[in-house]
Amino acid sequence: YTHGVPDPSNPRYYKGYGPFSQDVLIPSFIAAYSGKSAESAPLLSYKHDKIQDNPFKYFTPLPNWKVTYNGLSKLPLFSRIFSSFIVNHGYTGTMSMNGFSSSLLFNDLYGLGFPSFLDSNSHNYIPFFQVPNVTISQAFTPLLGFDMAFKNNVTAKLEVKKSKMESLSLIDYQIGENESTEYVIGIGFRKKGIKLPIKILGVKKLKNELICKLDIGLRDDKSSNTFLANNINVVSRGQKVIRISPTIDYSVSQKLTLHFFYDRQQSIPYVSNSYPTTTTRAGVTLKFLFAQ
Repeated sequence: YTHGVPDPSNPRYYKGYGPFSQDVLIPSFIAAYSGKSAESAPLLSYKHDKIQDNPFKYFTPLPNWKVTYNGLSKLPLFSRIFSSFIVNHGYTGTMSMNGFSSSLLFNDLYGLGFPSFLDSNSHNYIPFFQVPNVTISQAFTPLLGFDMAFKNNVTAKLEVKKSKMESLSLIDYQIGENESTEYVIGIGFRKKGIKLPIKILGVKKLKNELICKLDIGLRDDKSSNTFLANNINVVSRGQKVIRISPTIDYSVSQKLTLHFFYDRQQSIPYVSNSYPTTTTRAGVTLKFLFAQ
């Protein structure tokens, strides 16, 4: 039984729990990307008395939330300008793994609930549960968002979204990171009963509705890999994407609607083995309702 004995080849670690042991990497990984100290991160559980036992039973997930506030439009300063003013904020976070399995090489010679067999290659103890990877995903959708409707039928929105995903691989000992930041600005206009410049068949004001929208977005994605053995961080892929998307919805009548759209996206890659691309889509769709 050698728990608590320093490793002769690396005194900073205990024997059987070197820098590439999953009992060292997983708590350190979770502590680093959750903003906690490594001492406060829970350890993996290797209790296997029941089939429901799992190594992550001591890890408590954070709650997800979504906040929407629409009380600003009731204030005198806002009520004169806006018919609606909504503030949005939301957070989602998950921690997942592809699965875990029990090791056939696990051995507990002393019956103390601890491993006692050292792997000849890594010189780490072989645990009962082996975890191939751990992924932490967090997203603010949005970090801050505003939806506004003005008194003059103009609408506007502003959103800032952020997301991040980190994945620790215990097969090739590397961490993959993906960061994304997105800014969205939108403006729209709604008009009912459009007046024609001249009378046509005695009609100058049509019983229709026109909705115009313009969305402009900027998204910044970047992916990188950190190789733990070499302590090297390499940007593997990523791009900046600029999007312009105007649309027009014209309701000729209750049964006929015309939809005009134009969508242009331009990407600027971070790595040299990818090329800048531009995608343009445009067209008209017609929707006719046959119901009486």
